Amino acid sequence: MGGPKDVDPPQLLSSDPTDGQKNFKGKVITLNFDEYVKLKDPKEEIIITPSPGANTKYIAKKRSVIIIPENPWTENTTYSVAFRNGIQDINESNAAEDLHLAFSTGPTIDSLTISGTVNEIFKEKPPEKLLVALYQSDTFDIFRHRPIYFTKTNKEGRFSVKNLKEGKYYIYAFEDRNKNTKVDSKTEPYGFIPQALNIPPNNDSIHIPLFHLDARPLKLTSSKHTSTVSIIRFNKSLDSAKLSPSTDKLKYTFGDNTSEIYVYKNFPQSDSMKINIHGVDSLQQKIDTSLYVKFTEGKIPADKFRIGEWLVNLNQKTYELTATTNATKIITKVNTDSIYFQLDSTNYQTAKPGELTFDTLSRKITLKTKLAINTQQKKIKPILLIGKAAFVSIDNDSSKTQDVKIPVLTNEESGIVSIEISTKEKNYEVQMISTDNKTVLSFRNQKKYTFNYVNPAEYKIIVIVDKNNNHRWDAGNFYKKISPEKIILYKTIDNKYTFPVRANWELGPLLITF
Repeated sequence: MGGPKDVDPPQLLSSDPTDGQKNFKGKVITLNFDEYVKLKDPKEEIIITPSPGANTKYIAKKRSVIIIPENPWTENTTYSVAFRNGIQDINESNAAEDLHLAFSTGPTIDSLTISGTVNEIFKEKPPEKLLVALYQSDTFDIFRHRPIYFTKTNKEGRFSVKNLKEGKYYIYAFEDRNKNTKVDSKTEPYGFIPQALNIPPNNDSIHIPLFHLDARPLKLTSSKHTSTVSIIRFNKSLDSAKLSPSTDKLKYTFGDNTSEIYVYKNFPQSDSMKINIHGVDSLQQKIDTSLYVKFTEGKIPADKFRIGEWLVNLNQKTYELTATTNATKIITKVNTDSIYFQLDSTNYQTAKPGELTFDTLSRKITLKTKLAINTQQKKIKPILLIGKAAFVSIDNDSSKTQDVKIPVLTNEESGIVSIEISTKEKNYEVQMISTDNKTVLSFRNQKKYTFNYVNPAEYKIIVIVDKNNNHRWDAGNFYKKISPEKIILYKTIDNKYTFPVRANWELGPLLITF
């Protein structure tokens, strides 16, 4: 009572085996400390490679810690034990510092190391306590098998796997949320390097990008038939889908999410129709199957037909405009006479039929046009006007009126951002992202580019290296040994990922090298 606070971590006095011991023949590991100790999450914090089994026991008894392996130690094998924060003192929970033990059951100790970093794609903060694992067999499956060699990342996203023997290794990383040391791609982000790493030489510059994509095989899980639609559900989201035969009798769209397809029926109720389904997920895994669409007496709750908020992008140099939104139902009719632009108090511009497109599968509406704006006018405030019943749905209900203000900024109200790219890559896309993670501006395959009339706000810049030039980011494929496409996050000289754009101010050129 009243004494000084204990700030000293427990000190290791002795161990069996000792660090660096060869020809170890014991059955358990024993460590003796200078004070009473306790264990904290030992199965999480104490990492033994190669693993002696998931059910290895850890016992704290007064000043000692005993480790009882589930499986006997393998002959002629080097074991590495990293204790991290797993052993602490009783009083103040001070963790033993830099505690590591290596021993061998044979006459030599392996001393090679693999180290590097892990980051999660599109995120600035490095992940902590991710599992980084190694395997050597070409038949190893990260989604079904448990690794023998593994470690965890620190707060900076760095890792190191020590005491490895010479050979060929494959490496991957994942967030082991369910603690089963297997990748569950449905819920856990993961990443991998498809090429084998040869040890030696040591490689201290390994970088593993993490992403979150469901790698399970694509499956049709259920179908529900009602008096108006059939709902086809899959075990995961689809990237695209095609149903055949594609006729006026069969119209289809994604449901509330892209893991389900709504099929609208326009044929006699006494009939049924066989449809073939071709689906592709974001990993380019495919499904080809078929089923019969039929009528039943069941009904689904009526959904109101709505047109969402419009996202408008206006090029203030050319006055070319792109406006996009989504509908809640398939659109079967567009009244372009009810869609027009108010350019000023007296001038109007009507949308033309060829300027509007509708993607039935995603229910996305796109309007592209060029505004006939009088550039001599000082204050330009165009408005996109959507009249009543401009869009009519498959259920014959119509849209409501919408007034969409089109922001037009002056030089004094906006900023300028210039960018220079240094790279040997042929295909890439540079995006300026808002703080709510929306792509505001972008360009492709240009070494120098200037964003004019930028709305003052905070932004960040990402670069997608589009190796196959398909205008999308591809996550690669573990089974096909294809790497994910590279993502670069621009960082300022102050090591920040965001930067401000101010009114009547020019920023740059920002140099991005990759």
